[in-house]
Amino acid sequence: MEHILHSTIISHLEDHHILSDAQYGFRKKRSCEAQLIRTVHDLAKGLNERQQIDAILLDFSKAFDVVPHKRLLHKLSHYGIGGNTLAWIEDFLSNRSQRVLLEGKSHL
Repeated sequence: MEHILHSTIISHLEDHHILSDAQYGFRKKRSCEAQLIRTVHDLAKGLNERQQIDAILLDFSKAFDVVPHKRLLHKLSHYGIGGNTLAWIEDFLSNRSQRVLLEGKSHL
């Protein structure tokens, strides 16, 4: 189900040119390695042309854990994701809990 949902959303975003060309994560024919090569190429070009180079490094690890669900749903709707797809995502995000079983003991 996740694969179908992902494919549907990505196709919509790409068909409507919503994603930046610099977006590499979770897209076909793009990888971390390709992003790294592009970044190194851009840096080398800037150095060769004696241009100023500014860099901002951000770590978005576990970013999904802190995304406000209502804001996410609003943005999806704004970008044209609606109907059953949006309803399914909203239902998936509503009243969720997670439990980890470690050595036979449950941890919330």
